[in-house]
Amino acid sequence: MPKSTKEEKHRWIKPILDKEMSIKNMAKVCPFSERALKYWLADFRKFGIDGLENRSTRPKTNPNETSIRIKERIIELRKETNLCSKKLNWRLKKEGIFVLTSVIGKILKAEGLVRKYRIRKLKYKYIKVPLSRGELIEIDVKYAPDLIGNKQYYQFTAIDCASRWRYLKIYDNYSNYDSINFLEELIKIAPFRIRSVKTDNGSNFTNRYTGYLKSSDPFNPRLHDFDLMCQKFNIIHYLIDPGKPQQNGKVERSHREDQEKFYKRNKFKNLKELEMKIKAWNNEYNNLEHCGLNGLSPNEFLRLSEVQNVCG
Repeated sequence: MPKSTKEEKHRWIKPILDKEMSIKNMAKVCPFSERALKYWLADFRKFGIDGLENRSTRPKTNPNETSIRIKERIIELRKETNLCSKKLNWRLKKEGIFVLTSVIGKILKAEGLVRKYRIRKLKYKYIKVPLSRGELIEIDVKYAPDLIGNKQYYQFTAIDCASRWRYLKIYDNYSNYDSINFLEELIKIAPFRIRSVKTDNGSNFTNRYTGYLKSSDPFNPRLHDFDLMCQKFNIIHYLIDPGKPQQNGKVERSHREDQEKFYKRNKFKNLKELEMKIKAWNNEYNNLEHCGLNGLSPNEFLRLSEVQNVCG
């Protein structure tokens, strides 16, 4: 029995080579066509037994193949920015380069520049309620990963759920005073009116799980200073369920972006340098394209919504 495809081919053309049978007669008993037999005979006479080895039918050239220059630009952008295929597509369009998102994904995969994901969990379809700017702001606190001068610093983050516009500020503590101060700064600097905020159940944002039961009147407890500040500016304060950070998903996702693209790439000698660099990073973030905004940056979304409000 033949052990390889070339031995199988040789078995069928050997009677023809030995002039024991014609090609036409062999084609009648052979499971292969007369044309295939002729090809095999030609290859055998030209290259010998090795000429019967199966060869790839894949074309050597492709007229629609992406040019090397564009491939190099895609790889260069990916290494510089670590953006996904869709965001790279939007960035390249601004440079006058038009490449399909799927093509960019294949190029990144071929170069080994894609992230290896774990098995995806079951996804649920949530109803997304369209929000207007300032309608809901998510606020959270992130530890600055490295100590600066043997001291721990904290990053307060606020992100608008509609436009993804963010405001960041560094504090040396995360007390009630710092939370109130951050909210006051946010109200002053935000390019829209803030109607509601959403936070976790940290003691710097609420006393619902620490102070209500200690109150002399549990049905009319003393409000947290952060809640009093919200009342002063007519802002609704929502709380997520305990142990459910995914309910503050937008600010948590932005913290991952900070970790990967800011803290891992920078080192800080002092607090002033940290504040200066994080301000520049926040300006950059507010001008980055977002998948949730269909390729618009937060600042572009805000400008567009202003135009629509004026026209409306």
